[in-house]
Amino acid sequence: MRIHDRAIIFISSILLLVAGLIFVVMAFGPNPTSHFVRIFLTKQYGGLRPMVIIVSIISVIAGAYLVWMALRGRGRRRTIVRATGLGEVRISSLAIETLVKRVSREVPGIQDVDTVVDVSGEDVEVYVSVVVSPDVSIPGVAEQIQTKLGRYISDTIGVDVSKVTVNVRNVGHEQRSQRVI
Repeated sequence: MRIHDRAIIFISSILLLVAGLIFVVMAFGPNPTSHFVRIFLTKQYGGLRPMVIIVSIISVIAGAYLVWMALRGRGRRRTIVRATGLGEVRISSLAIETLVKRVSREVPGIQDVDTVVDVSGEDVEVYVSVVVSPDVSIPGVAEQIQTKLGRYISDTIGVDVSKVTVNVRNVGHEQRSQRVI
């Protein structure tokens, strides 16, 4: 989720929480807006008090959930920390994912790549989901990806990869050369 998505969700959730709390106060407690109470909560105008209570409870729950969604971090996003003579070097899992995508695309027969890198301490696990060309050996391509990624990440970042999982999610179409007229 991008930062602007989180901001929109956070602002919406705060507004929803405030509206829900106002409804709760109006339904159960003293009300500064007596006009609203006269119209919606008295028997004379239909007695919508149960509806207001239900809407307020749903609003509070939805608002709390949206606040939680906006503020929670993605659990898998961590960094590798290397101490050097001048300080620390932090390598994010997003940077490693970018490297993994680039190296995976270099394997012949790969048409599309999605990756997730899980870093916990010094342990790095790579999950690669690929679309392969129809004319390649799937086990051969998967083994090439595993070998190449393990070696590349070890050489580039200085951390051994504990596990590389390759998921072939689809077989792509044959790539035809475009004719120039």
